Amino acid sequence: MVRVVTDSGAHLSTEVRVKYKIGTVPLQVLFGTRTYRDEIDLSNEQFFYMLTHEKVHPTTSAPAPQDFINVWKPILDAGEEIVSICLPSGLSATYSSAVNAKAQLEQEHGGAVPISLIDGRWVSMAQGFQCLEGVRVAHAGGSRDDVAKAMIGLNDKLTLVFLLDTLEYLKRGGRIGKAQAWLGTMFNVKPILEIAHARVEPLERVRSRKAGIARLLELVQNPPTTNGARIGDGPLHISVLHARAPESAQQLENEIRARFNVAELVMGEIGPTIAVHSGPDALGLAFYRE
Repeated sequence: MVRVVTDSGAHLSTEVRVKYKIGTVPLQVLFGTRTYRDEIDLSNEQFFYMLTHEKVHPTTSAPAPQDFINVWKPILDAGEEIVSICLPSGLSATYSSAVNAKAQLEQEHGGAVPISLIDGRWVSMAQGFQCLEGVRVAHAGGSRDDVAKAMIGLNDKLTLVFLLDTLEYLKRGGRIGKAQAWLGTMFNVKPILEIAHARVEPLERVRSRKAGIARLLELVQNPPTTNGARIGDGPLHISVLHARAPESAQQLENEIRARFNVAELVMGEIGPTIAVHSGPDALGLAFYRE
């Protein structure tokens, strides 16, 4: 049997991870000199309270190689193989840490270990959907190579967009990039960002949250082509993501179910790895078509 492992940046719920036996390596969240393991030492509720009340702005850090080994070893000891997908190396050192962890295990075992590593191109539930696709192939009896190919195969189908309530947290986190040009009007607009070429990129601006939600729905119908034309025109697989904004997320879900042929809809909460840059009240959509 092949098991899928990811990191906590995938924003898969505990229920989904338990149901599909998806292993999760915790990323680290730092508030000054204090370090927390995402979802282990720090819940989302605690994180958002600290984000809005602490004077120091948090940062995130990659897991240590030993954190990967702690998740992988029980799986390997059970005689199972692993496909482990990580946050993009352009955004995080997580993949590099995984490479070092695998090398350490191989040195200890005196040879190769059955682990396939994927340097991801996505974050949040776009990465989460790759995990779910991998699980489906594994449960159908697919090999480790089959599972990895299926997960990578979603790269040309996926879209991931976020509607922010403010650019302030992106500015504080130092990831503002090309959105720097928006700062002069940051109090008058709601930014829409996308993950493009494994980077956070500005997509467009809208004048209100209502307009932003309407625009997100339009993007489901006609996805941006920054990553190239998206493949697939069949039933929709979509995740509605939110940063402590459940009512807005529910509104989005209702609109999506009314408008589209939905094969799968997963609700998710934006965790620290994204929320340090998005701030509270952000909304996101990760989706692809069959």
